[in-house]
Amino acid sequence: MSLKETVIRLVDGQIAETDYYVVDIVVSDSKIKRKVTVFLDSDTGITIDECTAFSRELGNRLEEIIDDAFTLEVSSPGADSPLKFERQYVKNIGRSLRITKTDGSEIKGKLTEVNNGTVVIEPEAKKKIKPEAVTLPLEEIREAKVIISFK
Repeated sequence: MSLKETVIRLVDGQIAETDYYVVDIVVSDSKIKRKVTVFLDSDTGITIDECTAFSRELGNRLEEIIDDAFTLEVSSPGADSPLKFERQYVKNIGRSLRITKTDGSEIKGKLTEVNNGTVVIEPEAKKKIKPEAVTLPLEEIREAKVIISFK
């Protein structure tokens, strides 16, 4: 079993009784020092203290398995990370997104609704003309990111 498969198994066991879910697990198999990065989230968000507690428990388990030096990072996905799961879209209703579709076209607009594998976006108005809302199946979205606004 590879290190990544082992980490996935350990993380899945650790989150089984929680409301956390795995957004991504990245394992670098560097010959010098391995790095394990776990991105967690929940429908209500995850705090630094929760990440720290999770990291301590996972780190203790990994130390029993990995003989060599390694670095472990447990984090929530950053604000600039793409949305991967429907539940992440739900959490971002009301925010502006930049969506790249699988055909390469791009839509910017406000996420207004998420239903059964589809999202509804109100595109940005151009020259005082308000375009109609666009409904997209999640499988037509290559990448979606929240547009960070400092207004």
